[in-house]
Amino acid sequence: MPSTISEIAEFDTLVGAMGGPGRGVVEISSGPITPDAMEEIAARHGRRIFMSTAIALYNEQYPKRALGVFDACRAAQARGNELYIQITCQPLSFDFTLASAYPFYSRPSFDPIKAYDREQLKKVFGDPSFRSAFRADLRNPKPGTVFQGNWERVIVAAPVRPENAGLGNRSIADIAREAGRDPLDVLLDFGLEENLDTGLIGRFFNAVDDGVEPLVKHKSGVIALSDAGAHLMYLCDAGFGLYFLGHWVRERGAFDLPEGVRRLTSHQAGLYGIPDRGRIALGAHADLLLFDPATVGISPPRRVNDLPGGGPRTLRDPIGVHGVFVNGVRVFDGTDYTRLGNGPGQVLDRFLPARAAPIANAAQ
Repeated sequence: MPSTISEIAEFDTLVGAMGGPGRGVVEISSGPITPDAMEEIAARHGRRIFMSTAIALYNEQYPKRALGVFDACRAAQARGNELYIQITCQPLSFDFTLASAYPFYSRPSFDPIKAYDREQLKKVFGDPSFRSAFRADLRNPKPGTVFQGNWERVIVAAPVRPENAGLGNRSIADIAREAGRDPLDVLLDFGLEENLDTGLIGRFFNAVDDGVEPLVKHKSGVIALSDAGAHLMYLCDAGFGLYFLGHWVRERGAFDLPEGVRRLTSHQAGLYGIPDRGRIALGAHADLLLFDPATVGISPPRRVNDLPGGGPRTLRDPIGVHGVFVNGVRVFDGTDYTRLGNGPGQVLDRFLPARAAPIANAAQ
């Protein structure tokens, strides 16, 4: 992405072009840029900056790194410079197939084959010498690589052949244990059997609740991150709010229900300066979600081929939702959309200045 390879001075200039201090908020997919560098820009221009970065996701390789990023943002806030982390509350899921096995691309054994077509890949994946090279890579993991050889984190999401349906939602490690085989061989043989079309999910970041909980509860975090539409074929983090209510509120007990709802509504609206939203109050917009706290959640991912030309995408379905209302008009009944076309919503074009936006209790 341009934001991860451009010079920090370019970003600084773009922020400065927004106008005087207090005008607007800024979000950046910041890659390796440190909070210290972001704080300088926030201070110079008087704006809230929201960072989205993999270094702020819990990683078993570096268990203290993410929390350090959050703490650096909290220190910046104490100095009067508003810096926040947009944090996903779900395991970051990499949806892929062996026809485009991008989570493995950081391995040297994949360097010569990244541009191979399907038929070329099938020959390589069946070659014992490639498998030996891949195994050697996994015995010597490079720091910072996405896949560290933990096959418990690679899940079969969408088997292609009907006889393999029972393998859905099972990890490669589990399938390999049952078969008494090496997991790498299981993955590649299974993929070859299904013409490299098996839908797979790699859950490599934010996958350990004990490590993630301090992040989702941190005063510098905003529960507001989803790749619901940017990578249709590979990712679907849609429904993070329902996951938050089901997992972190009901199952985990990290938040009580009122605080869980606040973290998904008024906390965000206040920080982003969106007026008259996020609260149930006279004069506010009646944007409401009707859900059952006992069942609310999100389904496992499912793959469909309904894009133009039969292109694939991944979907998540809501559980325990009985209605979504925009300006008091129901637009979703829990199963189907009930209002399409000219709906009751409005384009957001008015925001409160960053310094004036209501963020009462935002740090709780």
